[in-house]
Amino acid sequence: MEISAILLIAIVVLLIGISKSAFAGALGVFAVPLLMFKFSAVEAITLMLPLLIIADAMSIRSYWKKWDKRLLASLIPGAAIGIISANLLIEYINSDYLRIIIALICILFALKNLFLKQLKLNFINNPIGAVVMSASSGVSSTLVHAGGPPLLIYFTAIELARTKFVATAAAFFAIMNLMKLVGVVSLGLLSVETVLTAAAFFPLAIVGNWLGVRINQGLDKDLFLKVMNYLLLMLGLWLAFK
Repeated sequence: MEISAILLIAIVVLLIGISKSAFAGALGVFAVPLLMFKFSAVEAITLMLPLLIIADAMSIRSYWKKWDKRLLASLIPGAAIGIISANLLIEYINSDYLRIIIALICILFALKNLFLKQLKLNFINNPIGAVVMSASSGVSSTLVHAGGPPLLIYFTAIELARTKFVATAAAFFAIMNLMKLVGVVSLGLLSVETVLTAAAFFPLAIVGNWLGVRINQGLDKDLFLKVMNYLLLMLGLWLAFK
């Protein structure tokens, strides 16, 4: 493997580690496009899954049992519905249109939270909202590899506390990535070489996780939510114009 490819994977591993343990995976949407500078789309997406699972394991360890159990239980069925639906309807859904819709929702929601804080979205803050947003995360994760925005929107809307926000997101994405792993393995897309490549960067995943936890601990709730809204705005603009 070329040195440039190794350095690129190293940067992505650090980015994922910091993102998952500091900002609930908000920066993960940039990982696949970065890998595509050196790898094909299929290679980048396939390599991303074991890298994400490694980062998930580190985040789970750092935030063990700090997640909201009741909230997590309400999210998993929606994620499963979203992933299954996306795979069944993949031939009928235009991924570009879906990406634009997600982008617009991210932008509008972030702008609302930053400049119209008094406007509450109470219709999201209920069990149905949890299922809808987690299903949206499953669909967008499967079709456009951007499962973070719908879940981040929901967590921000219900103003989940900083630690529970990151811990619950870590547990949710760990479970969802394991669901996706079953599909990837069954299709024969994941090779031993890919798994070994991902495993070789495990020490960097530890470093990224450590940095992310330290960053997260330095943010109070209000600052954390403000940062998450700016990240959602950035994600929306990225998805709209990439």
